[in-house]
Amino acid sequence: MARSRKRMAVAAGAAAAVAAGFVVTVGAGVSGAAPGSVTWDDGSERITRTVSNTTPNEGDQVTVSTQFDRTGGVVEYIQAIKDIHPPCMTYVAGSARLSGSSITPEVQSDYTRVTGSWALYPHIEPNLQTYDVTYRVGADCARETPLMTTVHYSGSLGSGTYADKGPTVTVAKNATSTSLAAVSGVQVGQSVTLSATVSGAVAGDSVDFYDGATKVGTGVLNASGAATFAWMPSSAGAHSLQAKFAGTAKAKASESAPQSVSVSVATSMTVSAPASALTGSAVTLTATVTPSNAQGSVQFRDGSTNIGAPVVVSNGTATLQHTFDTAGNH
Repeated sequence: MARSRKRMAVAAGAAAAVAAGFVVTVGAGVSGAAPGSVTWDDGSERITRTVSNTTPNEGDQVTVSTQFDRTGGVVEYIQAIKDIHPPCMTYVAGSARLSGSSITPEVQSDYTRVTGSWALYPHIEPNLQTYDVTYRVGADCARETPLMTTVHYSGSLGSGTYADKGPTVTVAKNATSTSLAAVSGVQVGQSVTLSATVSGAVAGDSVDFYDGATKVGTGVLNASGAATFAWMPSSAGAHSLQAKFAGTAKAKASESAPQSVSVSVATSMTVSAPASALTGSAVTLTATVTPSNAQGSVQFRDGSTNIGAPVVVSNGTATLQHTFDTAGNH
């Protein structure tokens, strides 16, 4: 809505029509910040609003500056300035300045407001007055959505209520990273805990666990950013495990590096030998391994002493011919 002015007989220039156009400028800033500004004329008042970073991240601080420039007519005294901001952005205590001097504003959920009497002279100093205020971007801000800012003010010559002048602020989604803790000693049919950690997400968000291209389960992030899933592999061999965070309305997707895990078969073994033997005479030692398709080798021992070399298991058995050199129990 355009500004409504109280007309004054001494101010012929104040009867000028409100300019219909305004200019928006967005430029590249420092360290990834993208400042933006918008300028419009209301009679003899030129108003420029600048946002220090129009694409901030959660937790960033954003400074909004509104400059009033008296370009003609008679002196005006600004009596109140109301800076409108998204409710998800909160005022940073002590940040408000009026033309460089600290000022204490009225603070509400969606605006800050200062009052006083600040002169604006046409073409002579002070012909400029600037209200600066800083806000912190909250976690509850919508992401990748333009959030409107604007300003209202009142003065000795009238008031200006400006809807949706901007600049807008578009909060970026949180960057995330996902890692998967190392796992080892995994066996077929035995449960093992997969643990993923996601930074940049929040408690309650989900993480999916994959074995190659197959999703094996889902975990929910706790307050520490960790999620777990009990995985029970059904086949032996090499498996490629990965944790994937699909992203949310406020956080970007990310995934861990693939982790190669060797899964073995859980086995049991019994050893048989003759109940008696003679020194110098060979006997057969037999190891029976379950399941019969288990792969590996068996090392026979007499007490803590190895007997021969490891014997490869074949069809569930491994055998060794051995001759005892000494009498007695073995």
